[in-house]
Amino acid sequence: MSEITTIKNKIEKLFNEESGYKISKNANIPYQTVQDLRNGRTNLEDAKFKTITKLYEYALNEEKS
Repeated sequence: MSEITTIKNKIEKLFNEESGYKISKNANIPYQTVQDLRNGRTNLEDAKFKTITKLYEYALNEEKS
């Protein structure tokens, strides 16, 4: 599995397990951005690198908890 696929899978898992509010608050990303990504209005591939990085780091931290 490629690194990019791993990152995408972790973020998608995060979207399925956490509320949009919690992700937004803890990853410091606007709520609407999280919702647009979760609902498919914005593709993860089209998101800013900074947003993807924040989501991935949050997903990793949640996994360790």
